[in-house]
Amino acid sequence: MRFGFISHVVSDGDSAAALREVVELAVVAEECGFDSFWVAQHHFGAQRAHCPAPLVVLAAIAQRTERIRLGTAVVVGSLEHPIRLAEDATTVDALSAGRLELGLGAGADIGSAERFGREHEARHEQFAENLRELCALLGPDSDLVPAGNGLRDRLWLGTASESGFELAAQLDLGVLTGRTSSPQGPRDEIAAERVAKYRAAQAAAGREPRVGLSRSVLCAESAAVAFEHMRPGIERWVSTSIAAGRFPVGFSALDYVDTGHGYLGTGTAVAASIRRDPGLPGATELLCNVQPAGPSPAAVRTSLRMFADEVIAPWGDPSRI
Repeated sequence: MRFGFISHVVSDGDSAAALREVVELAVVAEECGFDSFWVAQHHFGAQRAHCPAPLVVLAAIAQRTERIRLGTAVVVGSLEHPIRLAEDATTVDALSAGRLELGLGAGADIGSAERFGREHEARHEQFAENLRELCALLGPDSDLVPAGNGLRDRLWLGTASESGFELAAQLDLGVLTGRTSSPQGPRDEIAAERVAKYRAAQAAAGREPRVGLSRSVLCAESAAVAFEHMRPGIERWVSTSIAAGRFPVGFSALDYVDTGHGYLGTGTAVAASIRRDPGLPGATELLCNVQPAGPSPAAVRTSLRMFADEVIAPWGDPSRI
């Protein structure tokens, strides 16, 4: 099992401060022993995020780090030109000495698609077309400069759908997958079943599966303290979900946590929750995030250090957890 952290660069402050903070956070993650650090792409400030250009941010992080792998989780591939994306990606890969992990997805934000002049309903078809071209551009016969140097083998598809898992297996891509929410709790059994099918397809083709499991995690001195850090952001998300019909009227932020949508508390408690996660047996990477909340930078840094000390360090020895 490898461990990573995903930042959505969420902040109510200015963009410059948020972007500087994510670079510093990556440095802390490397110091703590995390294996990877991933940045999400959001256009036009969607979800209070400040990073429309994750590869630019990773280029900056590459100059401050030496070991940690650098990923996108994810670039909205349906809105990208494959050649420009390939050139940007290989440039970052060269600057980072081959540490880039390029994750892509079809995108879910209707507003962004409209601003790009694209049909949101056609995003999956456009994404599949762009993805196939990108795979060819990064293949062994590519004339890209800088050269791909193995980046084709470090492509990931962010998906929760059955068709997405099938496409990933067909193209020999890694899979990045999260959770489907419901008032009764996350539907982890759905993702676990799809991961199992993907792994079986990869094994049948003689390929190594790569599965990144994304989970909302915040370590603190207690579950109550962690919840208070996460509560404002969760309340916003729950309110939006109630308006969209995903949660019933009266569903609260505490209900969201109590039904298992996030792992909050001491590192020991978080580790125990992770070990019970139905998706864990099929995963090769556990990717922590703090979505849908936006706790303070100090709280996130504390969480990283506690997670490293109380989850990553003793992971190979369950008796210590």
